[in-house]
Amino acid sequence: MDIAPLTPARLRLAEDGTPFSLDYGDVYYSSDGGLPEAVHTFLHGNGLPARLHGAGTFTIVETGFGTGLNFLATWDAWRALAPAGARLHFVSVEKHPLAPADLEAVHRRWPELLPLARALAARYPPLIPGFHRRHFEKGGVTLTLCFGEAAAMLSALEARVDAFYLDGFAPAKNPAMWSEAVFEALARLAAPGATAATYTVAGEVRRRLAAAGFEVIKQPGFGRKREMLVARFSGQGAVDRRPTARQVIVIGAGLAGTACAERLAARGFCVDLVERHPGAAAEASANPAGVLRPALSPRWNSQTRLTCAASAYAIAHLETLAQQHTGLVWGATGVLQIARGPRHLRQLSEAMERLRLPANFARLVDVQEGARLAGVRVSGPGVWYAEAGWAKAGSVCEARLDAAGSGVRRVFGREAVQLDWRDGTWQARSAEGALIAEAPVAVLANGTGVRRFPAAVALPLRPVRGQSTLLPARAQRPLTAAVCREGCITPAHDGFHCLGATFGENDPDPRVRVEDHADNLRRLARMLPGYAEGWNPATLQGWVGFRAVSADRLPILGPLDAERGLYVCTGLGARGLTWSALAGELIASWVSGDPLPLERSLLQALGPDRFSSDRVWESA
Repeated sequence: MDIAPLTPARLRLAEDGTPFSLDYGDVYYSSDGGLPEAVHTFLHGNGLPARLHGAGTFTIVETGFGTGLNFLATWDAWRALAPAGARLHFVSVEKHPLAPADLEAVHRRWPELLPLARALAARYPPLIPGFHRRHFEKGGVTLTLCFGEAAAMLSALEARVDAFYLDGFAPAKNPAMWSEAVFEALARLAAPGATAATYTVAGEVRRRLAAAGFEVIKQPGFGRKREMLVARFSGQGAVDRRPTARQVIVIGAGLAGTACAERLAARGFCVDLVERHPGAAAEASANPAGVLRPALSPRWNSQTRLTCAASAYAIAHLETLAQQHTGLVWGATGVLQIARGPRHLRQLSEAMERLRLPANFARLVDVQEGARLAGVRVSGPGVWYAEAGWAKAGSVCEARLDAAGSGVRRVFGREAVQLDWRDGTWQARSAEGALIAEAPVAVLANGTGVRRFPAAVALPLRPVRGQSTLLPARAQRPLTAAVCREGCITPAHDGFHCLGATFGENDPDPRVRVEDHADNLRRLARMLPGYAEGWNPATLQGWVGFRAVSADRLPILGPLDAERGLYVCTGLGARGLTWSALAGELIASWVSGDPLPLERSLLQALGPDRFSSDRVWESA
């Protein structure tokens, strides 16, 4: 897929502090006052904040994030009036996002919004094309930033929208923001009776709103602007996917299952988490430690797009969990990926040149800088991911369950071998036929075990054996960042580095093997010269797990039977720490009818039906 790299906005502040776009030759908001203009035009123009007061979940789509002022004003109103349990989804598209420093400079003008602005700055995503989701107010407020062309981003969105903020630069300055394709997308997304508001009364905008099914009227504008437009959608509207019942069964309590359970519980669902072992993270998710980072290729294929979005989301997710759970073991240390040789270095260099990722997200480093970042000698140049890290998977699973609290009932030590649809509910049963749990929605998240259920039996999943080596830490060799080449090594925790893991297909042996320790040490020697010296493989401890890997090595996420509420979350392979948080958010969004956090093309590339279709997907 050909995706244009992002070009950050070029901003200039006028003498009175009004931000001005050098790209479009227009102001971001009126010099009469940005905050009162946002409230008058977009909040009051859409009947807010009164509509927020009675809403359970309310979704807003904005056609130009700009300085984020409309989002902050809406969030502020939500805090004041939203009832307990209410949730706000704010989705905004932006072709030229402001750099973080510019965003903070603009927000200083509004001290009353400063606490919210600081929270936004702390969660502001990297400037990378595509969708980026962040949560605030313990999940009560969700911001989805869609970086790219407005028409493309809106066409890629799956949502049911209650209100639209049409806030691009003036039609004469930025006609693409007001194109026919944009208004067609609004009509596809609009809920019955959805409203829209905009500062412009341009004839072309009025005509296109009307052609898209909106009834348009003029109202008094803000400040020196005599008029503005408000509109109401009179068409049939987007389908309401929100469930009436709030119970879900999730089968599997590893990284995939706990992510789904926690994200569902955050939305008020009651989740029965069914696990055949006595505790969570008992199989592949019991790996002592793993790395979360993007996987780059020289083009924006599915894996690059997914891992860029998922790794940034995962770090934000872990930061939130760490505030609630002191037992979470992780480190945002950055990750150094060392090139495997000249050819691989050329591929990485080409990827960095073509993708044009921001330097604070990924950048090329030479041997000397790599050694400085890792704290030890390294074997070659590579890519430094400053906003990546490592974690102990089991502690992540437990932290998620702690965060979910009473929203998740732990049904552990019970193996579900049967899942039947009876009388409008899914019933999970044991080998003896005993009922374990029942609910109108079920999620299969138990690795390759999903194939024991008829709806998932055809999924092309295979178990891949991985053995990690626990390498005792040495004080004279302090590793300050996670490092990867053919394998990975994490900084020491509890006296050990985690090294590995092997990738053994068609290998069902569950034993820890000396020869695999030796293999891990050989790969370590190629990664960190001299670091593997002095170790006898026969004396080392280790771990073996079997990871669920799909035929195209992408996760399998989405509805197996949308009509009856059956979903699957599996195939995370060796990237469970990177993918699981966003995968859980995606499944929970599907189940709850919320806006989906990934583009439609990625949803297709990850969906379980991709393997039974005649469509040809791009290579991962």
